[in-house]
Parts: sequence; structure tokens; C-alpha cells
Amino acid sequence: MQKKVLSEIPQCRAVVITGQKAMDTFLSIVPAHEPAVGGFSEFTFLERPFRLYRMPSSSRAYPKPLEEKAAIYGKMFKELGFPVID
Repeated sequence: MQKKVLSEIPQCRAVVITGQKAMDTFLSIVPAHEPAVGGFSEFTFLERPFRLYRMPSSSRAYPKPLEEKAAIYGKMFKELGFPVID
């Protein structure tokens, strides 16, 4: 099932995860290393390169200022080549 999803999205080159349970589940499926919050690790799956990003939760319950969270997400989008308004 998991291979099927990524195989049907050939343009996909990154997976973004925010929660520990989601990270644990994903790492049980793919050969990747868990990155630090705000960072990424690289892995190969289905003979394709990917980046695995671990991002801070967007929830207000997560103890980090919104501006700091936005900066971390903005950095990721820039790294992936998305247009970002500074």
C-alpha cells in the first residue's frame, strides 16, 4: 500500500512529517533516518531519492512562537524550490 502511493506520484521528492507517531510509522516503512525538528534526512525508496523533513507542529499547543515555526517552514519550501515570500 505505502509503495503504491509514492509510486503513483512520480514528481514527489519529499515527505514532511510533524508528529512522532507519524514519524515512527513512516520509518517502519522506509529506510530513512529520523531528522531533527526543522531538518531533513535523505533516503532512496523505489529507486528514487527523497528528503524526509521533520517539522514543528503548527498547533498552538507546541511551545514555539508562530514566527519561528513559519521561518522553519519557509526554509524547507526554499530548499525544495517553492516560491516563498519573505
